[in-house]
Amino acid sequence: MFPMGLFSKRSIVIPIALMVLILIPLPVLAAEADFTLGKSYYTVDDVYNGMDAVPFISNSRFFVPVRYTALVCGISQNNITWDNANQIVSLVTDDGMEIRLQVGLKKIYAAETVTAMDVAPININGRVYLPIRYIAEAMERKIAWDASTMTVTIEMEDYLAAALDEIEGERYDDAIGLCDKFTEISPNSSSSLVIRGIAQYQQGDYEGAIVSYDKAVQINPYNEWPYICRAEARWPLYLAQTEEQIDLNVIIDDVTKAVELTDDQLFYFRRAGLYNYMGDYDQAIADCNKAISLQEDFRQAYYRRAIAYCLRDGNDAFITELNAILEKFPGDEWAVRCMNLLDSGIKITLDVSDW
Repeated sequence: MFPMGLFSKRSIVIPIALMVLILIPLPVLAAEADFTLGKSYYTVDDVYNGMDAVPFISNSRFFVPVRYTALVCGISQNNITWDNANQIVSLVTDDGMEIRLQVGLKKIYAAETVTAMDVAPININGRVYLPIRYIAEAMERKIAWDASTMTVTIEMEDYLAAALDEIEGERYDDAIGLCDKFTEISPNSSSSLVIRGIAQYQQGDYEGAIVSYDKAVQINPYNEWPYICRAEARWPLYLAQTEEQIDLNVIIDDVTKAVELTDDQLFYFRRAGLYNYMGDYDQAIADCNKAISLQEDFRQAYYRRAIAYCLRDGNDAFITELNAILEKFPGDEWAVRCMNLLDSGIKITLDVSDW
């Protein structure tokens, strides 16, 4: 055996299997948008986004502002132009296809194809309206009508799922571009900003990631993910700082906010790691116990609790916890490794700087 003083708080010899950067689960990713009769907003995955015009019905047709229809179909604001002299709206898709509509003309031009419509676009107070299906069909998007709620649903590209795929493939700039595209479509989406922040974090742009998470919190303070991700982005800056610029308690507060919003074992586990780093082992043990009560087979919480006992009470307490782990998980590799090192008398250290 050897004295407690041989256990350092920061050097890495026995790494603990901790969670990698949080990607999943995020709030349900959007693949459709809804427009409802008389409502000055449209929803994307239940996120409300304001409009400066409202849908209406005329001659049994559901008219929607062309601009917002184009946005949810993936046409960027910069690619929506209005020729006031000729009363023509031009829409250009990302792949270069042009769609043109003229007020009062029952035709829609898409690429080199001209399609007759049974109604013409209408200009009301500077806003051009058209039944949504014509633009949707020109872009090969599915639409559905719910007569009970007077709502039209239009299929969207799943930009956020695509962004996660780009992150997985380490194409972070592409992921950021997709998130920005989705934010243009749904400005009130916090999920797009969270995923954007994750891509920035992976690039090592921690300050940029924090800005994205700040915006996500401002948009939706009830989404737990910006808080936990922001804490993670602040952590490397905290470790690297030469002067006290980032308060550790601010990081703790972010994780605590996530805990308050979602009683999730992962968040208790993460906060326990911070408490271990701070030397507040009682709180670390309490959070590990809570995580284990929520998920009995959460091995990493057992590991983290063992380290908290070790740093607080010494080797005997550590051995007791290791035996408990081996009883719960026979042959556990981490516990066996620790036991072997203890038995050998080799000097070991425990890392608590990676929470």
